[in-house]
Amino acid sequence: MTMTALPELKTARLALRPRQLADLDAIATMNADPEVMRYIAPIGDPAMGRDGIAARSFVHVGRGLGYWSVFPAVQANDVIEAELIGYVGLIPDGEAQQVQLSYRFAARHWGQGHGFEAVSRLLRHGFKTLALPEIVIVTHPQNAASLRLAEKLGFEPALRQAETLIGAPPVIATRLRLERPREHKSEPYWPMP
Repeated sequence: MTMTALPELKTARLALRPRQLADLDAIATMNADPEVMRYIAPIGDPAMGRDGIAARSFVHVGRGLGYWSVFPAVQANDVIEAELIGYVGLIPDGEAQQVQLSYRFAARHWGQGHGFEAVSRLLRHGFKTLALPEIVIVTHPQNAASLRLAEKLGFEPALRQAETLIGAPPVIATRLRLERPREHKSEPYWPMP
């Protein structure tokens, strides 16, 4: 599917707004938190700073892929006052034709169900609107919270384990996959939290 802009997505508590330039500083600040980055990359990694984020944020929007900034639903349109909770994204998975789910939330928002709610909404968009056949997650094998979220969403170990390195020191990442659910007349296409 070819798109010129990503759609805004909503849940009961959250607004997923396509990433904007105004969001980059807040994301860079989140990426500078050692607790947030514990299983992702070393603090100070140029790819996680503002310029690195900007370089990859808008590259795949024409394909319907990219990043959504997550805000409380009541604050989503108030850019000056909005507090970025985190972000979710659907991005190409390396050279493969697969699409990878990406998510990151500020530590002060952990444990409130925001990850499950935002990711569930994005999966629904990916499977229903974009008709993606499957979505993968690449995560650190010791990131228990990320692994729990993936399991709760129905992700299973991928048969093909590409040797992607993650973290500092780098380790081989765990790769999980979720196939597009089959539609059933008596069930929603993808459950909304």
